Amino acid sequence: MTIPFIDSHAHLNLMPPDSPPAQTLERAKRSGLVALVNVGTDLERSRESVRLSETLSGVFATVGLHPGDADQWSPEIAQEFLSMAGRDRVVAIGETGLDFSYDAPSREIQELSFEKHVRLAKERDLPLVIHCRDAFERVFSILKTHSLPSRPGVFHCFTGSWEEARKALDLGFYLSFSGIVTFKNAEYLRDVSRRAPSDRMMVETDCPYLAPVPFRGKTNEPAYLPETIGVIAHERQENPGTLSETLIANTRTLFALPESA
Repeated sequence: MTIPFIDSHAHLNLMPPDSPPAQTLERAKRSGLVALVNVGTDLERSRESVRLSETLSGVFATVGLHPGDADQWSPEIAQEFLSMAGRDRVVAIGETGLDFSYDAPSREIQELSFEKHVRLAKERDLPLVIHCRDAFERVFSILKTHSLPSRPGVFHCFTGSWEEARKALDLGFYLSFSGIVTFKNAEYLRDVSRRAPSDRMMVETDCPYLAPVPFRGKTNEPAYLPETIGVIAHERQENPGTLSETLIANTRTLFALPESA
Protein backbone atom coordinates (compact mmCIF):
# COMPACT_ATOMS: atom_id res chain seq x y z
CA MET A 1 0.00 0.00 0.00
CA THR A 2 1.33 3.43 -0.94
CA ILE A 3 1.06 6.05 1.80
CA PRO A 4 1.49 9.80 1.30
CA PHE A 5 4.45 11.48 3.03
CA ILE A 6 6.51 14.66 3.21
CA ASP A 7 10.30 14.56 3.32
CA SER A 8 11.09 17.36 5.78
CA HIS A 9 14.84 17.44 5.10
CA ALA A 10 16.53 16.43 1.85
CA HIS A 11 19.46 17.45 -0.33
CA LEU A 12 18.38 16.72 -3.90
CA ASN A 13 21.23 18.89 -5.14
CA LEU A 14 23.77 16.55 -3.50
CA MET A 15 22.50 13.37 -5.16
CA PRO A 16 24.99 11.55 -7.44
CA PRO A 17 25.01 12.29 -11.18
CA ASP A 18 22.97 9.18 -11.99
CA SER A 19 20.14 10.45 -9.75
CA PRO A 20 19.47 14.04 -10.87
CA PRO A 21 16.95 15.99 -8.77
CA ALA A 22 14.00 15.75 -11.19
CA GLN A 23 14.33 11.98 -11.58
CA THR A 24 14.83 11.43 -7.86
CA LEU A 25 11.75 13.52 -7.15
CA GLU A 26 9.66 11.61 -9.69
CA ARG A 27 10.59 8.25 -8.13
CA ALA A 28 9.61 9.61 -4.74
CA LYS A 29 6.25 10.85 -6.00
CA ARG A 30 5.50 7.37 -7.33
CA SER A 31 6.19 6.13 -3.78
CA GLY A 32 3.79 8.65 -2.21
CA LEU A 33 5.77 11.88 -1.79
CA VAL A 34 3.55 14.97 -1.71
CA ALA A 35 6.17 17.61 -0.79
CA LEU A 36 9.85 17.95 0.05
CA VAL A 37 11.96 20.53 1.86
CA ASN A 38 15.38 20.92 0.25
CA VAL A 39 17.88 22.21 2.78
CA GLY A 40 20.73 24.64 2.20
CA THR A 41 24.12 23.96 3.81
CA ASP A 42 26.23 26.83 2.47
CA LEU A 43 25.68 29.83 0.23
CA GLU A 44 25.85 28.06 -3.15
CA ARG A 45 23.80 25.08 -1.95
CA SER A 46 21.23 27.47 -0.51
CA ARG A 47 21.02 29.14 -3.92
CA GLU A 48 20.60 25.69 -5.48
CA SER A 49 17.83 24.85 -3.02
CA VAL A 50 15.97 28.03 -3.92
CA ARG A 51 16.34 27.29 -7.63
CA LEU A 52 15.00 23.76 -7.15
CA SER A 53 12.03 25.06 -5.17
CA GLU A 54 11.16 27.42 -7.99
CA THR A 55 11.52 24.86 -10.78
CA LEU A 56 10.30 21.54 -9.34
CA SER A 57 6.70 21.00 -8.22
CA GLY A 58 6.27 20.21 -4.54
CA VAL A 59 9.75 21.37 -3.50
CA PHE A 60 10.41 24.05 -0.87
CA ALA A 61 13.74 25.46 0.29
CA THR A 62 15.75 26.56 3.31
CA VAL A 63 18.86 28.76 3.42
CA GLY A 64 21.74 28.62 5.84
CA LEU A 65 25.24 27.46 6.76
CA HIS A 66 25.83 23.99 8.17
CA PRO A 67 27.99 24.25 11.32
CA GLY A 68 30.80 22.60 9.38
CA ASP A 69 30.76 25.68 7.11
CA ALA A 70 30.25 28.23 9.89
CA ASP A 71 33.53 29.97 9.09
CA GLN A 72 31.98 31.18 5.82
CA TRP A 73 29.64 33.56 7.63
CA SER A 74 30.04 37.18 6.53
CA PRO A 75 27.92 40.33 6.31
CA GLU A 76 27.56 39.73 2.57
CA ILE A 77 26.27 36.19 3.08
CA ALA A 78 23.95 37.43 5.82
CA GLN A 79 22.44 39.94 3.41
CA GLU A 80 21.94 37.35 0.69
CA PHE A 81 20.33 34.92 3.13
CA LEU A 82 18.03 37.69 4.31
CA SER A 83 17.03 38.38 0.70
CA MET A 84 16.54 34.72 -0.21
CA ALA A 85 14.54 34.13 2.97
CA GLY A 86 11.95 36.53 1.63
CA ARG A 87 11.21 34.33 -1.40
CA ASP A 88 7.80 32.63 -1.46
CA ARG A 89 9.06 29.05 -1.36
CA VAL A 90 11.77 29.52 1.28
CA VAL A 91 10.26 28.08 4.44
CA ALA A 92 13.06 27.98 7.04
CA ILE A 93 16.54 29.08 8.09
CA GLY A 94 19.21 26.42 8.24
CA GLU A 95 20.54 23.98 8.53
CA THR A 96 22.43 25.65 11.32
CA GLY A 97 23.45 24.67 14.80
CA LEU A 98 26.51 23.17 16.47
CA ASP A 99 28.57 20.07 15.73
CA PHE A 100 31.29 19.59 18.32
CA SER A 101 32.45 16.35 16.68
CA TYR A 102 34.41 18.64 14.34
CA ASP A 103 37.81 20.04 15.25
CA ALA A 104 37.17 22.93 12.87
CA PRO A 105 35.54 25.35 12.60
CA SER A 106 36.14 26.17 16.22
CA ARG A 107 33.32 26.10 18.73
CA GLU A 108 33.47 29.88 18.98
CA ILE A 109 33.03 30.30 15.22
CA GLN A 110 30.17 27.79 15.14
CA GLU A 111 28.40 29.52 18.01
CA LEU A 112 28.72 32.93 16.36
CA SER A 113 27.23 31.60 13.11
CA PHE A 114 24.44 29.83 14.99
CA GLU A 115 23.50 32.99 16.87
CA LYS A 116 23.42 34.95 13.60
CA HIS A 117 21.06 32.37 12.12
CA VAL A 118 18.78 32.56 15.16
CA ARG A 119 18.57 36.34 14.76
CA LEU A 120 17.86 35.97 11.03
CA ALA A 121 15.11 33.46 11.73
CA LYS A 122 13.54 35.85 14.21
CA GLU A 123 13.78 38.76 11.75
CA ARG A 124 12.07 36.79 8.98
CA ASP A 125 9.86 34.87 11.42
CA LEU A 126 10.87 31.58 9.84
CA PRO A 127 11.56 28.35 11.77
CA LEU A 128 15.07 27.07 12.38
CA VAL A 129 16.40 23.77 11.04
CA ILE A 130 18.91 22.72 13.69
CA HIS A 131 21.82 20.33 13.28
CA CYS A 132 23.07 19.25 16.70
CA ARG A 133 25.80 16.72 17.35
CA ASP A 134 27.67 16.36 20.65
CA ALA A 135 26.45 19.83 21.57
CA PHE A 136 22.92 19.66 22.99
CA GLU A 137 23.56 21.58 26.19
CA ARG A 138 25.25 24.45 24.37
CA VAL A 139 22.53 24.57 21.70
CA PHE A 140 19.86 24.74 24.40
CA SER A 141 21.79 27.44 26.24
CA ILE A 142 22.03 29.63 23.15
CA LEU A 143 18.38 29.14 22.23
CA LYS A 144 17.29 30.10 25.74
CA THR A 145 19.15 33.41 25.54
CA HIS A 146 17.64 34.51 22.22
CA SER A 147 14.21 35.53 21.07
CA LEU A 148 12.89 32.78 18.79
CA PRO A 149 10.54 32.93 15.79
CA SER A 150 6.84 32.22 16.35
CA ARG A 151 7.41 28.69 15.03
CA PRO A 152 10.76 27.88 16.67
CA GLY A 153 11.81 25.05 14.39
CA VAL A 154 12.98 21.44 14.26
CA PHE A 155 15.93 19.40 15.48
CA HIS A 156 16.65 17.59 12.24
CA CYS A 157 17.92 14.00 12.19
CA PHE A 158 17.35 13.85 15.94
CA THR A 159 19.72 11.41 17.66
CA GLY A 160 19.59 12.58 21.27
CA SER A 161 18.30 10.94 24.41
CA TRP A 162 14.76 11.23 25.71
CA GLU A 163 15.94 13.84 28.22
CA GLU A 164 17.42 15.91 25.38
CA ALA A 165 14.23 15.40 23.38
CA ARG A 166 12.17 16.75 26.29
CA LYS A 167 14.34 19.88 26.46
CA ALA A 168 13.91 20.47 22.73
CA LEU A 169 10.16 19.98 23.02
CA ASP A 170 9.99 22.34 26.00
CA LEU A 171 11.53 25.05 23.81
CA GLY A 172 8.78 24.56 21.25
CA PHE A 173 10.76 22.53 18.72
CA TYR A 174 9.75 19.52 16.67
CA LEU A 175 11.83 16.32 16.43
CA SER A 176 12.58 14.89 12.99
CA PHE A 177 13.51 11.22 12.67
CA SER A 178 15.70 9.86 9.88
CA GLY A 179 16.67 6.39 8.69
CA ILE A 180 18.86 6.04 11.77
CA VAL A 181 15.74 5.00 13.70
CA THR A 182 15.72 1.78 11.62
CA PHE A 183 19.31 0.82 12.49
CA LYS A 184 19.86 -2.23 14.68
CA ASN A 185 21.89 -0.29 17.27
CA ALA A 186 19.35 2.56 17.60
CA GLU A 187 16.98 1.11 20.18
CA TYR A 188 17.43 4.25 22.32
CA LEU A 189 16.17 6.34 19.41
CA ARG A 190 13.21 4.05 18.78
CA ASP A 191 12.36 4.61 22.44
CA VAL A 192 12.33 8.38 21.81
CA SER A 193 10.09 7.83 18.79
CA ARG A 194 7.66 5.86 20.98
CA ARG A 195 7.54 8.55 23.67
CA ALA A 196 7.48 11.70 21.52
CA PRO A 197 4.12 13.51 21.30
CA SER A 198 2.46 12.73 17.99
CA ASP A 199 1.91 16.41 17.15
CA ARG A 200 5.62 17.27 17.42
CA MET A 201 7.16 14.64 15.14
CA MET A 202 8.43 14.78 11.58
CA VAL A 203 10.40 12.45 9.30
CA GLU A 204 13.19 13.00 6.80
CA THR A 205 15.69 11.25 4.60
CA ASP A 206 18.66 13.65 4.82
CA CYS A 207 19.36 12.17 1.40
CA PRO A 208 21.76 11.22 -0.03
CA TYR A 209 22.85 10.14 3.47
CA LEU A 210 21.50 7.70 6.08
CA ALA A 211 19.50 5.26 3.98
CA PRO A 212 17.14 3.22 6.17
CA VAL A 213 17.16 -0.54 6.51
CA PRO A 214 16.81 -2.44 4.14
CA PHE A 215 18.68 0.08 1.93
CA ARG A 216 21.44 0.87 4.42
CA GLY A 217 24.75 1.41 2.67
CA LYS A 218 23.10 2.65 -0.52
CA THR A 219 22.56 6.21 -1.64
CA ASN A 220 19.49 7.40 0.24
CA GLU A 221 16.57 8.98 -1.59
CA PRO A 222 13.10 10.26 -0.67
CA ALA A 223 11.41 7.18 -2.14
CA TYR A 224 12.82 5.21 0.81
CA LEU A 225 11.14 7.31 3.50
CA PRO A 226 8.14 4.96 3.95
CA GLU A 227 10.58 2.45 5.49
CA THR A 228 11.34 4.91 8.28
CA ILE A 229 7.67 5.70 8.77
CA GLY A 230 6.90 1.99 8.97
CA VAL A 231 9.41 1.38 11.76
CA ILE A 232 8.14 4.33 13.79
CA ALA A 233 4.54 3.22 13.29
CA HIS A 234 5.45 -0.28 14.48
CA GLU A 235 7.15 1.11 17.59
CA ARG A 236 4.15 3.33 18.37
CA GLN A 237 1.64 0.57 17.49
CA GLU A 238 -0.02 2.87 14.98
CA ASN A 239 -1.25 2.37 11.45
CA PRO A 240 1.47 3.69 9.07
CA GLY A 241 -1.07 5.59 6.98
CA THR A 242 -2.59 7.26 10.02
CA LEU A 243 0.83 8.16 11.40
CA SER A 244 1.89 9.56 8.04
CA GLU A 245 -1.15 11.81 7.95
CA THR A 246 -0.12 13.20 11.34
CA LEU A 247 3.47 13.70 10.19
CA ILE A 248 2.28 15.51 7.07
CA ALA A 249 0.08 17.82 9.14
CA ASN A 250 2.96 18.57 11.52
CA THR A 251 5.34 19.39 8.68
CA ARG A 252 2.81 21.63 6.98
CA THR A 253 2.22 23.44 10.27
CA LEU A 254 5.89 24.05 11.06
CA PHE A 255 6.89 25.18 7.59
CA ALA A 256 3.54 26.85 6.74
CA LEU A 257 3.22 24.71 3.62
CA PRO A 258 0.07 25.09 1.52
CA GLU A 259 -2.53 22.36 1.82
CA SER A 260 -2.02 21.54 -1.84
CA ALA A 261 1.60 20.58 -1.12
